[in-house]
Amino acid sequence: MSGSKNVLIIAYAFPPIGGGGVPRPLKMAKYLGEFGWNVHVLTVEPRYHATLDHSLLAEVPETVTIHRAKELPLLPKPAQAQPAGERLRAAGPPPLSVRLKQRVVAVLKKAKPYLLIPDENILWYPAAVRLGREIMRRERIDVIFSTSGPATDHLIALNLAESFPCKWIVDFRDPWTQNMHRSGIAWRERLEERLEARVIRRADAVTTVTAQFAENFREKYGAAIKRLELIYNGFDRADFAGLEPLPRDEGKFRAVYAGIFYQKRNPRLLLEAVKELIDEGLIRREEIQLSFAGVFDYPGYSENADCVERLGLSDVVEVLGNLPHKEALRLMKSADVLLLVSDVSPDAGAYIPGKLYEYMGVGKPILALNMPGEAAEIIRRFRLGRVANPTDKAAIKAAYRELYEAWRAKRQAAGGSTAENPSADDFAERVKPYERREQARQLARLMDELISEA
Repeated sequence: MSGSKNVLIIAYAFPPIGGGGVPRPLKMAKYLGEFGWNVHVLTVEPRYHATLDHSLLAEVPETVTIHRAKELPLLPKPAQAQPAGERLRAAGPPPLSVRLKQRVVAVLKKAKPYLLIPDENILWYPAAVRLGREIMRRERIDVIFSTSGPATDHLIALNLAESFPCKWIVDFRDPWTQNMHRSGIAWRERLEERLEARVIRRADAVTTVTAQFAENFREKYGAAIKRLELIYNGFDRADFAGLEPLPRDEGKFRAVYAGIFYQKRNPRLLLEAVKELIDEGLIRREEIQLSFAGVFDYPGYSENADCVERLGLSDVVEVLGNLPHKEALRLMKSADVLLLVSDVSPDAGAYIPGKLYEYMGVGKPILALNMPGEAAEIIRRFRLGRVANPTDKAAIKAAYRELYEAWRAKRQAAGGSTAENPSADDFAERVKPYERREQARQLARLMDELISEA
């Protein structure tokens, strides 16, 4: 096939939306042009999204065309905060219209799992399909690359792939029907099974990010999958070039976590382990700091903050909230150890957190509280740090203490300095196979092979 090659990336999670799922489509868009592909991105208009990081847009090359479709709101957008004086004047029962609106919102929130299938982003579907059809006609797209979550991305791609002559690659950053986070609604799960099967049968290729995910797809769908490729996630070395660490107290062993906590992924056992190490005199309270960036407590919950208070660790725990991506990287760069905290579900070991790859790029030792599985094996194989089962407090204590003692020994040998690790270059060489440019090269090769078959 000759002439220009055009790919349409369908990704709800794309800048300025931030979060763990964004780097994969962003970096594919960034680097595919180096391998001869013109890139178009179909994404959402992110007006009311909870997590926005406009700094990420600077990474998108000018050659990439971004198309944005509106998302229909199920719930009204949050009201703007009133000035204090107006709030005082408004004291008393809210008017009937406000109370009715509150009741409607409460009902809609409860109804979401029954209305929004396969996920709450399905309200993006109508506008995305309309805009997608315009793009397909105008730009003569050769390949669609839809990446999830959300699974809605694949339903949009299915509509387009069934209507236009092109190849279609379905990319699963996380499983869909084999995901550990399911609705628990039987009829909905049966419907999603049918939707996923339709997507798999129509796709020209399926890609995913871990060997276990790939094996699970093979076992479930067998010959229905025309082609299955494993394209790992990775890190972008350019993100770390010239990165200056945030200022820090050089006399403290700083452990950093950057990400989201929720019910099945939380730091409470780690906090208990640290408290016991302090009480047992095995680590010095004045020499440690635990820094958490991102979502420390999921909205509506306070268990993690309550745990810090209950254990009396407010002086060693700092909660920084959401940071722009570059600032989060600088925070990681300032760490002595990077915390990787996984879910405690039995099948969590099948997942490789995207954060692991980012930590590879930072080049600092990792303390991974991970269930046995692929991520734990990568950390051991490439000598990236220490792994402990997230449900085993004794193992967590041992791993934390080992890294703390290594920090103290290194600091004493250097006369109190905690300068940049001289073996950082060696660390980077060990993880070179996981660079984002390599993942883009793999995807470009797959797309080239698919269109050469046409």
